[in-house]
Amino acid sequence: MLLFKRILDFKKTEGGFSDKRGAKRYPVGVKSLLKAKLSLPARDGDGSALPLEKSSPMDWGGQLVNLSSSGASIRIHPAAIAKVGDACSLKIELDNMIFELAATVAYFRITSQFVACGIILNFADQYSRRAYLQLMEPVVIGATFEPARAKQDIPGLIKEQYKGEADAILSVWRDASGKNPKLFELQVHDFYLRGNTEIPGLNIGYRDGSKLAKISARTGQPQPMAPGHQAEVKKLYQLIVQNLAKTVPSEVRKFMELFSA
Repeated sequence: MLLFKRILDFKKTEGGFSDKRGAKRYPVGVKSLLKAKLSLPARDGDGSALPLEKSSPMDWGGQLVNLSSSGASIRIHPAAIAKVGDACSLKIELDNMIFELAATVAYFRITSQFVACGIILNFADQYSRRAYLQLMEPVVIGATFEPARAKQDIPGLIKEQYKGEADAILSVWRDASGKNPKLFELQVHDFYLRGNTEIPGLNIGYRDGSKLAKISARTGQPQPMAPGHQAEVKKLYQLIVQNLAKTVPSEVRKFMELFSA
């Protein structure tokens, strides 16, 4: 199933999906609500894999460390046992939805506190790949924000800016002291999300130049976004905020979290 049905199409091209990130790894934030389990083959007392017809795979809950367009890294309980090449499956839960993907163990490193397991994802079809890329996208955006030069544009406020992948731009305006965030704007894909201390809630709309924006023939202005579309954009925002990199100051991260509810 797809997390987003109206946004994040990741349309396929002649050369494959338009995602061009290759196998670059993106760290999953500790606040991320992506819950993961790794299903590994059951084994006997000697550590040998049991035949599938005589056993059921064992699920090991764990913490996602990073994601790439072709695989993932997860930390699981040190009692888990697997070998490179084992067939397995990754189960990711979010909002009572479970995304299950077939995979192969790429590495398996045992420590005293946990097992670090790397897997290569084996997508059954383009639909399952698209569903995974949608889950991965807010991780990518949040993890890649880096400080950028900002042009001061509001008298009395100090602006700072961060840029990430997917042409994402985060602008933050602080008070004259430079300490307290007063408002922000996040531009991501075809959308903008704005919040400030004066007005509760998020202001969501289409980014300038978006091909999705429909112009009203009467006013010449973009038409309001449909409620269902707004809900998906807000969900994308919530997932990005959970994964914001430490390159974004903690007070800015906390400020943006206020608008996640």
